[in-house]
Amino acid sequence: MAILYVAGEAAELRPLAQALVNLRKLKWPIDYAFEGILAGKRIVLAANGAGPKLAAQAVEVAIRAVSAAELSASKLEAVVSTGFCGALDASLKEEQIVVGTSLLDVKTGQWTECQTVSGTAAEFVSGPLLSQDRIAVTVEEKQILAGSGALAVEMEAAGVMARTKRAELPFYCIKVVSDRVDEGFGFDLNALRTIEGRISRGKIGIHALSHPSVLPELFRLKRRSERAAKALGEFLVSCRIKPEQDSSLAE
Repeated sequence: MAILYVAGEAAELRPLAQALVNLRKLKWPIDYAFEGILAGKRIVLAANGAGPKLAAQAVEVAIRAVSAAELSASKLEAVVSTGFCGALDASLKEEQIVVGTSLLDVKTGQWTECQTVSGTAAEFVSGPLLSQDRIAVTVEEKQILAGSGALAVEMEAAGVMARTKRAELPFYCIKVVSDRVDEGFGFDLNALRTIEGRISRGKIGIHALSHPSVLPELFRLKRRSERAAKALGEFLVSCRIKPEQDSSLAE
């Protein structure tokens, strides 16, 4: 049995990957795919870019790959949506872990329950999360989203959840705060995404060259992201994903 962790960006998964034994790259048609062993459990890591559509594609590829293997050790036991989130609650600070108890898909307006983690002494906050296909850029936008009652906002979990539920697998949502509710961005990251939805490093570079005043913020975001990813990796290593009931794959 294996557990699949899905994030938007490879950087969000690399600290966890560094903790795995026998890490190897998977030849899957997505941006990032690796597998390894953690405490005797097979761990599969996948990242395919920002947003629900690309995240759902990563889950689809993983499900089809492990189904084709026809090995009991390859069957998925659970799927975890992980990565960065923006705080919608003033009590949340950067690098804080948030475990979703439920998830609101902004596109459909539907709430879905999430499974929760156990077996860790590490601190975390649990509560409802919100998923939308855009980065919450301004403080004003975050304040509006906070009206939903969600603790934080992220971009991939709705897509991961939808495909996971179709497969009748347990779904978890474990995020780390990368920006507080009182923090906005000095430029619109949504305008720097590709048609597919990925955040384009090329577009960011061009924007930085033509707007050098954003360079200090870009370096700050890079440092913040690295610390957040490290905190997330440490938490994921410390906790154990134990679905309440065994589930089998279903197309």
